[in-house]
Parts: sequence; C-alpha cells; structure tokens
Amino acid sequence: MVDLGARQAGTNSNRTTRLEGLALRYREPLLRYFTRKGLPLDAAEDCVQEVFVRLARTNEETVQNAEAYLFTIASSVLISRARKAKTRYDAQHHPIEDFSLASGEAAADRVLEGKEALERLVAALSELPTDTREMFLLNREDGLTYTQIAARYALSVKGVERHIGKALNHLRLRFPRHD
Repeated sequence: MVDLGARQAGTNSNRTTRLEGLALRYREPLLRYFTRKGLPLDAAEDCVQEVFVRLARTNEETVQNAEAYLFTIASSVLISRARKAKTRYDAQHHPIEDFSLASGEAAADRVLEGKEALERLVAALSELPTDTREMFLLNREDGLTYTQIAARYALSVKGVERHIGKALNHLRLRFPRHD
C-alpha cells in the first residue's frame, strides 16, 4: 500500500524546489523588466513578488514554457497595477516626506514678537489724550461708528473724525512702515 501523504509531501517539496529555482533564475530579469517599464525599484520588487505568488497558485501541468509564462504573468501584474493606480489617482499622491510638519501653534519667536508689538501699541496709545484714545478704541475695538461715538460724546461726526485722525497720525509716526 502506498502512503499518499508521503507522496503529497514529496510532490510539494519538488514544486517548492522548482519555484525557488525559477525565483533565483528570473528575479533579476523580472526586476529589469519592471524598472524598464518605469516602476521605481521598491514597486518593481513588489511586482516580482506578485509574479511568483501568482505562479505558485497555478497548476504547473498547464504550463509548458515557464519563462514565457513568467513574463505573461509579469505583463498581467503590470496591467493590474496600472489599473489600480488609475482608480486610486496615484499620480496625484505625494509622499509624506515632502510635507513639512507644521503645528497649529505659532512659533515661540512669533509669539514674543506679537507680545512686544502689543506692548508698543499700548504705550503709544497711552500717550494720546484720554478722549482721543477712547474714541479710537471704541471705533477699532468695539466697532462703533463715528455717528455712535459722536452721540456718546456729544460731539459732531466731524469732531470724532478729527480725534480718530489724530490717533492714526500718532500711530503712523510711532510705527513707520518698512516696505
């Protein structure tokens, strides 16, 4: 009586040996094939692996010319990869290494510059007469119109314009633009 399990193990061992032999012989030619088709080396390596996975799944009795069959599988892998790339819009993807990692927080030097500028603004505003400073802040901070400020101070709109103009001129002198 013949042990079918032992025969199966022997057949699997022979198949594995043949696949390893094909992998040793055709790995480099397949890599060259995929890189000539424009794939980067890491993608070409993946494709070579896929070729041998597909070859391992086939019934070897149907294969008459292993070399031709390998390159037929390689062509099929390349076509499948191109279809997937098209549906995934791979051409529009950018590697994560190309992006700078910016946090949502301001840099420490920018925070310090902002605090210093605010201190200079407060100092400059404190040099103004009280009514002028208050009218300027009511307009710029609280969003009141000249008419509303005029009613609050019992002044004409023209008088409010003069106070705010005076504040703006003072600030322009204190903070000249550096274009």
